[in-house]
Amino acid sequence: MGCGSSSAAEVAPAEIIEPSPPSDDVPSDPKIPTSYRPSIISLQIPNEFGDDVSSDALSERSDGQEENVEYLYATDVTLQWLLERIADKFKKEIPEDPQWIIERLNRPSWDLDYATSSVVRVTFGWDDDDLPRSVVLKTPVAKDQRDDEEGKYHYIMFKRECNVYEWTQKFPKLVAPNIIHIKKHSKEGSGVVVMEDVSEKGQEQDPVKGLTLEVVRDLLKQIAYLHSVSLKHTSWSTLVADLPPSYYAHTIGNFDETMTFFERQDVDHSRFVHIGKYFSDEYLHSTATETTELLEIPKVLVHGEPYASNVFTKMEGKEQRILSLIDWTEGHSGCFAEDVAKIICWNLNAKERVDNTSSLLEGYHFHLARYYDGDCPFTVDIIQRCYELFVPFAMVSLCGKVMSVKNKTEKEPLIERAKSLIQQVYAMERLNE
Repeated sequence: MGCGSSSAAEVAPAEIIEPSPPSDDVPSDPKIPTSYRPSIISLQIPNEFGDDVSSDALSERSDGQEENVEYLYATDVTLQWLLERIADKFKKEIPEDPQWIIERLNRPSWDLDYATSSVVRVTFGWDDDDLPRSVVLKTPVAKDQRDDEEGKYHYIMFKRECNVYEWTQKFPKLVAPNIIHIKKHSKEGSGVVVMEDVSEKGQEQDPVKGLTLEVVRDLLKQIAYLHSVSLKHTSWSTLVADLPPSYYAHTIGNFDETMTFFERQDVDHSRFVHIGKYFSDEYLHSTATETTELLEIPKVLVHGEPYASNVFTKMEGKEQRILSLIDWTEGHSGCFAEDVAKIICWNLNAKERVDNTSSLLEGYHFHLARYYDGDCPFTVDIIQRCYELFVPFAMVSLCGKVMSVKNKTEKEPLIERAKSLIQQVYAMERLNE
């Protein structure tokens, strides 16, 4: 889910409710019957039908398709199709005429121009413990946004995530969500991933607060496992290409606007004189794609977006542990240090980062060597060197995230993290002069 992606937002538990007669505020078409008598609630983000959307209003999105078809919130997915996929996956007969609700999960406080997909949760009212209480659907972009170049770009990113998920399902110990069904080869611009709702078992982390040091250590452990598996089982490399240069243009946004914004936050202009070279898509693209070749180290599968909002945790005794890492849209072939630097630089405050970087890198190396079960291809010195190379990379992408947040209250902690990274990169540049 970050600025280049959509992730599940924290929403209040939704109550399964009985269908109610349509009100004057809810558009409906009595000529279009409903098959499942659903109650539909759209949370978080208003839409063209208003906050509460009736099933009949959704049916009007069929665009001339046959009647009696229920499309789920601006997708090409019908309720009937979804129920069939769940039945196939769990080898169970679906209760007749289940009640259900649907919620939009994309974070409303983030700039929707950066969203690469629509994410919704469908919750069911059945009492069968062998069936999921809820599932999450991820689609490329809204149906009415697919014809432009932006929509095509997002569809390419969506297919990338489908490929990554197909690979991750081969390794159950990876902290990727369990996939119920992937549909990516339908008509151009459509498709859907149906996955488990990890919020049933865990807690989504807050991108504003970041992660605790304990959770960061465990996340680095899980990333070390991902990297070690990808080193040993390389079939992913034929499925997942490098991220396109256009992705990095999305990441940095407008440098002049970014610089002006941070100067208003008491960042001296001289800092940008020295570090401005990093705010370019050419730098980001070349660093992501060429570092491994320059240092003669093997590539790994990089998650690319290990941001707090993509992290779900659970309690094991008194300890908080990683349950799942979602939003693999930006998975790509690259250097392990991209994930490592982003985990540390994005999710910790300045003091925690400075005080604990060495021990965190040593911990990552320990787990990588243990999971690799052989001669680890990366020494601690290589890990340290690569991390330093990717600190400016993490800085630029975090500044991009700051610029994508609309809510001032949510911006402030991110601003402080970004300012400390700007200062660190500036100090590194002055030492190298």
